[in-house]
Amino acid sequence: MNGIFLLSGLGMIFISVIFILYWQLKKKIAWFYFFWGGLAWIISVVLKGVASLPAKSIVDYVRHIFPPVISEPILWLYTGLLTGIFECGIALLFSLNHRLKKSNWQEAVGYGIGFGSIEALLLGVWFFILTIMVIYIPSVLPPELIKLAPISSSPTTILADIIERITSILLHTFSCVLIIFAVQNKEWKWFWISFWYKTAIDAIAGYLYLTYGIDNLTVGGRWIFEIAILPFGIIGFIGTLKFKKKWQ
Repeated sequence: MNGIFLLSGLGMIFISVIFILYWQLKKKIAWFYFFWGGLAWIISVVLKGVASLPAKSIVDYVRHIFPPVISEPILWLYTGLLTGIFECGIALLFSLNHRLKKSNWQEAVGYGIGFGSIEALLLGVWFFILTIMVIYIPSVLPPELIKLAPISSSPTTILADIIERITSILLHTFSCVLIIFAVQNKEWKWFWISFWYKTAIDAIAGYLYLTYGIDNLTVGGRWIFEIAILPFGIIGFIGTLKFKKKWQ
């Protein structure tokens, strides 16, 4: 029965490949844009990871000096700001590339798809390998790592994982399109919309991990989280299409 949870990682990998192949075959854009977006995501996550190293001390300090009603929202915002600063900041720096500064809407979307799809691909590979190890050689893994495996009492979480990746690719794409549009037209309000859009999304994730607790996450709680972030994906999808009309 546990073998069915391999579909979680495989589904993420499939989604990432489908997004890239569909857009490349449909729009015939250069592979550079997908690669450049993927590289931007990798660098942003590495830098965010380094910046997050003192996170436990910061969390403990904020909780020590403030009551929960104040400390928890501050920590949610802190989590979201890490994403806004590093993911949007690095996406902005990469958007200064001369090809992106002259890109059309299709190429800007390709850059965003590359940014989001590499995340889905690497997470899918990680989940697939981890699930295999948990099923067949759990004794070699520490308990903390086993908890991260996408094995649950309910196979519905497989669908939740896949929906989350689709949502993430859509919102990453919209965020990158906003940033490239801001660079090309020197209308920086679009960058800040992208910044706070992503900050809000990961502030929700901050609540899930820091306040609610990932260990307390039930199947129902997981679906509530997916429903909470789904509107961001819908906004990303509609917003990306709307920006086609604004593109010069």
